[in-house]
Amino acid sequence: MENNIFNLWTYFIIYSIAGWILESVYRSYREKKIINTGFLNGPLCPIYGIGAIIMFLFLRQFSNNIIILFTVSLIGMSLWEYLVGYLLEKIFKTKYWDYSDHKINIKGRVCLSNSICWGILGVLFVKYIHPFVEKELQFVNPTILKIVIGVISIIFIIDTIESIVKTKNIKDGLQKIEEINNQIKQKLEELKKYKPKKSTKDLVQESQNAIEELRKKKNRILKHLYRHVYRMKKAFPAIDTTEIREVLSKKIEIIKKDKNNREENK
Repeated sequence: MENNIFNLWTYFIIYSIAGWILESVYRSYREKKIINTGFLNGPLCPIYGIGAIIMFLFLRQFSNNIIILFTVSLIGMSLWEYLVGYLLEKIFKTKYWDYSDHKINIKGRVCLSNSICWGILGVLFVKYIHPFVEKELQFVNPTILKIVIGVISIIFIIDTIESIVKTKNIKDGLQKIEEINNQIKQKLEELKKYKPKKSTKDLVQESQNAIEELRKKKNRILKHLYRHVYRMKKAFPAIDTTEIREVLSKKIEIIKKDKNNREENK
């Protein structure tokens, strides 16, 4: 296949799907349960797709020297992983993966063991994987290929937009929870200043009512965010903030309460 835009996009789709399969199988095997990894809802991991395109465009020139190919792949793909991790942290204010528990790492975004894997994968990709994919695609009917890639592309674009919107909603929701927590803390501090006098009774009641309303508002946000936060937490166990823990613990509290109510009604 020639290196035109459609072919590069085809490779991107194929390797995004392959990356999702690889990551999901690995994670599911480790955790003994089925896990849908990745930022999107669908079976694509764009970080692998873009990584594959980078390898395809820039590593082929080193195909005759495995040592250089391995080294360039290790460094180049580690830089790519670091950049993606950095951007996600800056945009969404949380880590989507964290290698801090690995002995040799850089700010938890990349680690030596993963970088070595990138180096090995680069060699395998250039020498074996991509030549095989390129050869097999020659036997696919061009019209059918365009239709399939077109349909997947539409689904991918819709999924990407939806995932970005949901992630932004999670970010905004967690920020609101943090603001409400600060408001509740402020109200509680104000309550401590009041002396038990009749003249302050109305002020105390007013503050207590305000705190109760803030807690109700926070609970509504917690319930709304749970499904999306739970999905992201399963896909990226490293994401962790005080507000995320609060969302998950609130759901556990609701489940326990519902269970107790059912037992009482029996």
